[in-house]
Amino acid sequence: MVTLAFAILSALTLTCGIAWGQSAPSQARPILSGPLAKLAIKDAQVATSRGTPKGTLNIGLHFGIDPGWLDPLGYHGAALQFYYLVHDALIKPMPQGEFTYSLAERAEVSADFRRAAFRLRPGLRFQDGQLLTTADVKWTYENYRGLNFKYLQEKLEHIQVVDDRTIIFHFKEPFLDLYNGSGSGIGWIVPRHYYERVGKDGFRARPMGAGPFKFVSQEAGVQVSVEAWDQYWRRAPGVKTINVKAIRDLAARMAGLETGELDVAYGMTGKLLQRVMADPKLRWNPNFTAPWHMVFPGYNEPSSPFHDQRVRQAVSLAINRAFLAKQETQGIAKPWGNWISHETRDALRGDGTDLPVPPYDPAKAKQLLAAAGYPNGFDFDWYVPFVPYFDMAERILNDLRAVGLRSKVQMLDAPAYMAQMSKGRKGFPGNRTIVQRIDPRPGGAKELIRLYAVCGGQASYICEPRIESLWAKHEASLDVAERDRLSREIQRVVIEGYYLVPIYLQPFVHAVTQKVLPEGEAVHRYWDTQNAPFPWPWEVWEVKG
Repeated sequence: MVTLAFAILSALTLTCGIAWGQSAPSQARPILSGPLAKLAIKDAQVATSRGTPKGTLNIGLHFGIDPGWLDPLGYHGAALQFYYLVHDALIKPMPQGEFTYSLAERAEVSADFRRAAFRLRPGLRFQDGQLLTTADVKWTYENYRGLNFKYLQEKLEHIQVVDDRTIIFHFKEPFLDLYNGSGSGIGWIVPRHYYERVGKDGFRARPMGAGPFKFVSQEAGVQVSVEAWDQYWRRAPGVKTINVKAIRDLAARMAGLETGELDVAYGMTGKLLQRVMADPKLRWNPNFTAPWHMVFPGYNEPSSPFHDQRVRQAVSLAINRAFLAKQETQGIAKPWGNWISHETRDALRGDGTDLPVPPYDPAKAKQLLAAAGYPNGFDFDWYVPFVPYFDMAERILNDLRAVGLRSKVQMLDAPAYMAQMSKGRKGFPGNRTIVQRIDPRPGGAKELIRLYAVCGGQASYICEPRIESLWAKHEASLDVAERDRLSREIQRVVIEGYYLVPIYLQPFVHAVTQKVLPEGEAVHRYWDTQNAPFPWPWEVWEVKG
């Protein structure tokens, strides 16, 4: 498949690609004049009959909830699960494919990649009954201030509203890469009339959108409740009420499943995962998302002990990935050699196919540390894990201590951790810290490189002359094959230089009770959306009445 990232298609991650050259867009009447690029966007599946929402779905989220995640205009952190509840996008990842029509029924890109056009579905409305028009689309794009908004502004010349359903984005130059919305708030359309009336803080307190569920209430950091909006264009939701509860403690989530307080619980791991797997009343899905990996903020500063590649390599060699996977995931996890998900377009596989699985060799790790001038190892400031995988962090620290690298776990709550992560190097003071992170967002390897691995990336941890040279060639090229080759070469540089150290492919195990329909193994259909860490779309979920 020939692939290019498509400039402004809205759906859900920050810089995301669009597949070119496979299927014709829906709704044949054209928008743009002149030659067009061919887009491979899947048609939406719209229910032919509308059922009645029934029952309540209680979800146990494994970290705290930031009210800012309910506002697409200021995207950061783990917001997409809430966007799929309350909001909707022009195009978004769905079970049909990574690029699926949603609010838009047609998209076009000119053959010179300087214009992108969308036609909205007829009769779209927000949850207060107001029409959703291209004026809302234009206002949403112009007022977006979340991840990578400056890059979008630099590329965009102007936005042309043709009529209430038709809009054209004009770019200053050929625009092959950028925002599909898949990893950011770009493209998730908000109601201008409501946002301007209540303001940013009011919107975050009581969001309103065009999605399948209407906001009901929230307790900041603790719980969000929504109810079915039966006028959603695609179908009426199957569940009447969804409550998302922040329950960081794994044992509490397990207890909630066993007592019936919870119907779904995320992030089942360690010994309690074994209990989930042994319980005949529970079903679970491994949901492989992306590789855990470690980053070294400020590694390229000479005063950092991680400035020396031998030290970073020693960190990798110290990790007993197979044993860690057994302890944390009952052996489900797969030690992996890339920091990008196996489901991501253009990614090199880290199972030995493209990149080798990192070895475990603590003796060689000690030799490398000694050669780097640390025969007795050294103390570093913090090991900062992704919330709430603190037990995993302690196991990793035990491996590091065995070769002489000593530190302690910094326990942040999710909103603070994700806010710091979104700043890249700037999010962590000093240069003697290791951060454990993961990014399962859809969108393509090129976009993750743009975000994390180049000097100007908004959340960058890497700034290397060789990568900058390769990336400059990538950005200047209009040849798809060359861009793919350069993307893969950059991935190799990142891994071979130990700028990011992959751990294993994470099975983000979710457990569901017997209350969740359908019965039996058919429940796995909820995890059909590729690259989705959470089982969206939510409107298809059903529970016993």
